[in-house]
Amino acid sequence: MLTETGIDSGEVSDALQRVLRSRTFARSEKLRSFLKFIVEMEQLGLSHQLKGYTIGIDVFSRSHGFDPGTDPLVRVQAGKLRKLLNQFYACEGRDDPLRIRIPLGGYVPVYDRVASQAIDTRERDIKFLDTELAEVENPALADDKASLPRLFIRRPDGDDLIASIFVNATRLWSTRLWAVCIAGPSEKPSFEGGAPHPLHFELKAQSLGTTLKLSMRHLRSGSEVPISMGVCETSGDSLEIGAFANGFAGANLTLPGSIYRFCHKNDLSTGQMQCLDATYRYTLERSDASYINARQSQQQWAGLCQSSEIITEMTRLIALSSLPR
Repeated sequence: MLTETGIDSGEVSDALQRVLRSRTFARSEKLRSFLKFIVEMEQLGLSHQLKGYTIGIDVFSRSHGFDPGTDPLVRVQAGKLRKLLNQFYACEGRDDPLRIRIPLGGYVPVYDRVASQAIDTRERDIKFLDTELAEVENPALADDKASLPRLFIRRPDGDDLIASIFVNATRLWSTRLWAVCIAGPSEKPSFEGGAPHPLHFELKAQSLGTTLKLSMRHLRSGSEVPISMGVCETSGDSLEIGAFANGFAGANLTLPGSIYRFCHKNDLSTGQMQCLDATYRYTLERSDASYINARQSQQQWAGLCQSSEIITEMTRLIALSSLPR
């Protein structure tokens, strides 16, 4: 079913082979066979035979007693195929001139020529964003985009060995985190108009016996930040405490962590935080929607506005943005 005039069988065959040879489909032999079967049947003019029963027998080797009404195999596999095609065109195949789609409610493929559209949806959204940025870009926005949360760790009491070990282990993350900055031991929170910076947080660690207790608060509001892994029963072994600190950092000082959740909930998220968040979501989902969101966010960065690709490595993303940490 050629959805546009001027699409010949050679173009369809090339588009099919690009999908079948892709890394996205490399581990999905059955889905490759499914896609190959329905495209070739459509190209032979046999679209009317693309029914659940036929596909169940010819592709998935079901017996002739197969009933697609009671056995959802083909419907389930068709859903997986649609999802994998979306993933392919969001990443490897995003520049392909011809795309294969399997509309919901059927198994007959359709073909869309991206280059023949007035403006590709993704590029249209990006161009619209560029226009918006040209109108609103200003120094205040640039400062906003350069802001990341900063965590100040309160120095434990001199005789609190367990808390001191935890703090030392947590500080080791200062060179490994890209979503949250850990302030240096002698660094003090900054103030704006007499109030603490809106993105400054404080972490307190203290132990009672072998129990380590942690608390975090937002310095400007004084609000407690709900955290994961706030209590640890420990034998006092430094490696055990270090392992706990690693888990705490991963649960609270990363993009899905408690600081970012607090900022999102309280409208404190800056442009830079939102860009990191959108990029991280794209690396997880690999969908068209997450691609557009990440691409739009990255277009706001001075060092990325001319880039034609999505930057998914976070350290490279920060470096190319030309923004200070």
